[in-house]
Formats: sequence, structure tokens, C-alpha cells
Amino acid sequence: MIHGVGIDLIEIDRIQKWYTKTPKMAEKILTQDEHDIFDKIKLESRKCEFLAGRFAVKEAFSKAMGTGIGKSYGFHDINCIPDENGKPEIICEGFRVHCSITHTQQYAQAIVTIELGNNKQE
Repeated sequence: MIHGVGIDLIEIDRIQKWYTKTPKMAEKILTQDEHDIFDKIKLESRKCEFLAGRFAVKEAFSKAMGTGIGKSYGFHDINCIPDENGKPEIICEGFRVHCSITHTQQYAQAIVTIELGNNKQE
């Protein structure tokens, strides 16, 4: 049974301006697992794309949960890391979470569908 669906779209330029002005903002958005991936990215433009994608997927997740960021789930409560095939994956106890992140030169977008049930695919 579907619990919720969330979608978010963000301008990468907005994240880039924010990150350029305040590099520590990455710590506010990313979990330690995500930050480990972020730190390995060499190009600043790719770092901003990654950051925008994670921002969007966390916003989409919180919308799918029906809470919004900050009420029941903060940025550090949502850990989105790639599975063994590179697909973004969010683990949330009691739910199966399906997510996808896409980028253009200008935007990052994420969609999340949450099902009631086991947190791992069967």
C-alpha cells in the first residue's frame, strides 16, 4: 500500500550560490555517509549538483511522509546513498522507499514513493 509520494525541484545555481558563500552548508544537508561521497567529488560544479540532488530527495521524502523537513525528519535523519548498482536508496524502518534523482544543467529533481512494509526490496 502506498503511504505517500513526494517530488521536489531545485535550481542548482541556488545551491551553488549558497555553497560558495557558506561551504559549511553541506554539513547541514548531508549525513556522514553522504559527506564521504561528496568529499571524493573533485569538480565544484559536480559537488553542487550532488548537493542539490540530495537536498531535493530529502525534501521529496519528507513530503511523501507528509511531514515536511524539520517536523519528524531533518536533513540528517534521511540518508540517501547509492546501492550496489548506483541507484539512490533511502532506508526507513517500516517502509519501502523508492527514489530517483535527475539533473539537468539548471535543475535537480527527485521523486520518492513510500510503501508501507519492509524497508528492503524482496
